[in-house]
Amino acid sequence: MQRIPQWQSKLSAYLLGCYGRPFQYGVMDCGLFVAGAIEAMTGVDVAGELRGYHNRTQAYESIRRVCGCKNMLLICDHIAAEFCCPAIPVAMAQRGDPLQLRSGSLGLVAMHGTELLTPYKDGLLRLPLNQAVRAWRI
Repeated sequence: MQRIPQWQSKLSAYLLGCYGRPFQYGVMDCGLFVAGAIEAMTGVDVAGELRGYHNRTQAYESIRRVCGCKNMLLICDHIAAEFCCPAIPVAMAQRGDPLQLRSGSLGLVAMHGTELLTPYKDGLLRLPLNQAVRAWRI
């Protein structure tokens, strides 16, 4: 998977549109937030086969349907393998790279590269990068 020309401005516009949107399963949850960012940067929807859920139970059922188990780690590995996104050390992650947090949820390296962003009840939450345990290169 490759980033398209002007991916930085497209990612920035996407993130600005996400700032005031609260967490909502099937609309603005951690997986769809990251998938939307990847689509902004590459034009590829990596969550196409997962979409259509509206609550936590349905989200995990979608994950089970796709990768055989209700496990965030496995769905991340499945999508990374399917779309050729290599795992990298968190310290090597750059703006726009997806991350898995210690909590198990997903986030994204912020535009300035020193924090991560993840959906939260009041919009995007900024956290230090040391909250991430895994990363993938886009």
